[in-house]
Amino acid sequence: MSETPSKDSLELLCQKLDDLSLLQVDQLDEQLSLMSRLESNLMSGYINLAKSRYINGERSVSATQIPGEESDVDPSIKVARDSNDKLEIIRNANGSNTLKWFGVLVPSSLRQSQTFFQKVLEIAVEVVNVREEAEKSLREYNQLIESKQNVM
Repeated sequence: MSETPSKDSLELLCQKLDDLSLLQVDQLDEQLSLMSRLESNLMSGYINLAKSRYINGERSVSATQIPGEESDVDPSIKVARDSNDKLEIIRNANGSNTLKWFGVLVPSSLRQSQTFFQKVLEIAVEVVNVREEAEKSLREYNQLIESKQNVM
């Protein structure tokens, strides 16, 4: 009779390990999908930025338009941790419109570039959250492996 509880607990541990293995595969798949989207948006952002520089000239869209460290710039997007310790994006409606740094009439490709880079930030936050969840499930998996070895 004493063999049955250990056998049941071993089967339960194995089931939990199987579930965690499947979860880790799903998390890895999600990470790869997000990284692919991240790469695509980054590439599109840089291509649109290059188009803007080509259209307006390289001096009109350059680092010289960006305010220096001494200027007070209120960001329109911030990244912070929420109550569940996950990263989230906080939008500030009163934040600076960074496109105004490059003039009043900016090319549409510069606006598109800004949109792509904002999407990159959103995806990067998702990637970090998925990776943290994957690390958490990996730690749990390793603990269950140790428990399984102790039961055997």
